[in-house]
Amino acid sequence: MNEIAGQSIQVKDIMTSPVLSVKLNETVSQVLKLAKKKNVTGFPIVDDKNQVIGIVSTLDLITLMAVGKQHLKLGELPLAIKVDKDVLTLRPSSTTKEAIKTLIKNRVGRIIVTDKENKPCGIVTRKDIVNYFIDLYKLEK
Repeated sequence: MNEIAGQSIQVKDIMTSPVLSVKLNETVSQVLKLAKKKNVTGFPIVDDKNQVIGIVSTLDLITLMAVGKQHLKLGELPLAIKVDKDVLTLRPSSTTKEAIKTLIKNRVGRIIVTDKENKPCGIVTRKDIVNYFIDLYKLEK
């Protein structure tokens, strides 16, 4: 069970790095276009010092666009209108077990991995966890 729980595997071994980040002054439209281009579903939001100050998912932005009024031109609004400031973070040295527990307990799709200066150095997503289990159980032949 120790292997399965990820006791000895660290987050740095499974995270996606480098991580793409966005800034508060970017528009909803810019962020959605970047998500499409890079095939990602969420971003850490960083300040001018590249420190994590929030997180946004494409689902958040799609919801905003879907329930918004067309005449408001929501795509042109700054990202700041739809920011989650409760950011879940882990360090590269955290265990995979911690990452799995955090994803499940908080029902989120991603955790930002930060260095000691709170700068993003990676991201752990559900896809990263799936890939970890595929490798662990040698499911891909």
